[in-house]
Amino acid sequence: MTQAPVRDWARVVQPPGRGDDFVFWAFRTGFGMCLRAGFRMRREGPQPPAGPCVFAANHSSFLDPLLLGAMVPRRLVYLMTEVVWRSRGLGWFYRWNRAIPLSARGGNREALRAAREVLRQGRSLGIFPEGGLSRDGLPMLGSPGAVSIVLQEHVPIVPVGIVGAHDAFPPGATWPRPARVTVRFGAPILPRELDALGGGDRRARLRLATAHIMRAIAALTGNVAREDVLAAAGVPMA
Repeated sequence: MTQAPVRDWARVVQPPGRGDDFVFWAFRTGFGMCLRAGFRMRREGPQPPAGPCVFAANHSSFLDPLLLGAMVPRRLVYLMTEVVWRSRGLGWFYRWNRAIPLSARGGNREALRAAREVLRQGRSLGIFPEGGLSRDGLPMLGSPGAVSIVLQEHVPIVPVGIVGAHDAFPPGATWPRPARVTVRFGAPILPRELDALGGGDRRARLRLATAHIMRAIAALTGNVAREDVLAAAGVPMA
């Protein structure tokens, strides 16, 4: 399998220095003010737990990482697709933020190892477990690959519902539109909740854990998880 195009994984997982952190927080503060003013953005829900955790959100707009990052009181390391990570316009920005690229072709062992190392350092990850951008704003199926990190590292996962981003900047739009955006945080899903799923079958546990997380995210957006939609229609899940 082909690895994601990273030669120096040590740099990706290296914690940012003091100067780098200063620049980041200055940027976050200024850009967060713009988001609040432009989209009347507000935050709802409990504060996240202390220590390393994974923030898992729905994904219906290219604004989502910026919106989530502006509302989380810590610097997140994002998992993202290789295609976006390599984009000419913003690739430098993703690399500056130590984003971890995942290849659609597979072979992401080193990338997932880097993500686990970030958690072991006491830092937090941001993931969009749908594995892609929703074109209609409705929930998509969750990707077990991203969820596997949570199961192996036994850290809390914080479900996040981003409401209004699809109206503000839908896929294919050239410029943002006026819309109210709400970033809604749910109660943390603790490792023991996921450990109890699937019995001793690892694949079943991963599939059920993914559906459990996607239900929590969908509920925060006022929608029904795609897993439940398919189940109600009698469509078998792999």
